[in-house]
Amino acid sequence: MTRVLVLNTGSSSLKWTVLADDKTVLAAGSESWAAEDSHAREEQLRAALGRAPHFDVAGHRVVHGGTRFREAVVIDQGVREELAGLSALDPEHMQASLAGIDAVTAAFPKVPQVAAFDTAFHATLPEAAAGYGLPFEWTERWGLRRFGFHGLSVAYAVERACELLGEAPRRLIVCHLGSGCSVTAVEGGRSIDTSMGFSPLEGLMMATRSGSIDPGLLLYLQEHCGVGIDELRETLTKRSGLRGVSGISGDLREVLEAADSGSSRAQLAYERFVLSIRRALGAMLGVLGGVDALVFTGGIGENSARVRQDAASALRFAGLELAPHANASGDADRDIAAEASRVRVLVVRAREDLAILKDVIRLHQPS
Repeated sequence: MTRVLVLNTGSSSLKWTVLADDKTVLAAGSESWAAEDSHAREEQLRAALGRAPHFDVAGHRVVHGGTRFREAVVIDQGVREELAGLSALDPEHMQASLAGIDAVTAAFPKVPQVAAFDTAFHATLPEAAAGYGLPFEWTERWGLRRFGFHGLSVAYAVERACELLGEAPRRLIVCHLGSGCSVTAVEGGRSIDTSMGFSPLEGLMMATRSGSIDPGLLLYLQEHCGVGIDELRETLTKRSGLRGVSGISGDLREVLEAADSGSSRAQLAYERFVLSIRRALGAMLGVLGGVDALVFTGGIGENSARVRQDAASALRFAGLELAPHANASGDADRDIAAEASRVRVLVVRAREDLAILKDVIRLHQPS
């Protein structure tokens, strides 16, 4: 039996799971980062690794693979250096991933490691979807493209949808709704469009990220309002979204509690959040030319019947109808569409760890 440590070092939390190669969970842990400085995070990583039981190989969720890494890869010194070179694309997530890799290397120098990338699933985007309407020479010179994210979650959701439905839906939309949110159009098992782009900031309004904003507005803030690059980056990533609009929290549960207690700003935050999901659903429906199944996953997608109802109701014209009882109850992966619905609607618990495990087992050759 091969034991695999799956390490997910996110921007706000540290999660780890030790799995057997038959997908059995042997141990797991999850905690928020106690501090933002690198030294404190190194200490926290060492402590977490000390609590993990024996493992034979480590698999890391790495958010960004750039144009270089289009599939999972065994980590060696050269790969480690290339990953460090991608930090400018997404410093917040990449620095956390590198810290996780370095912590395992320091504590278990002989344990092989594998990097699995959130961007890899979206390497199939057609050029029309992958590019922006910028000068072609800019695109070529600087590698400007829509990378897409949440790919490990989407890949697992696609696989699980096939299991639940007993067949592979040709046209599938996956809504990953959590702290970060994205919507992906999947045709024949391949990503053909997705709401996140060059960075995880594009697309839906999220917990603390703004989502898509008119670039002219950002230019205006810099040119006429004295907002510098550092302040802009901090605001767009950590002070916007549900938190910024509501003035209360980036946690949807707290926003809804405040909205139900009469807070107009909290209610507005929720309405903008749901509208951003509905816009993305409509866009992906148009890209696919119809939809056979819709998947909700991620913390909000799995747990909020209210969000699922309010978002999915936008697709009634396409023949989608929810079964109220199935939507409101249960915590297992399930179909929540009404029997007469022409579109199946699934709730799938996010299991990036199983997607990473699959890549690790494929690449790892025990000695």
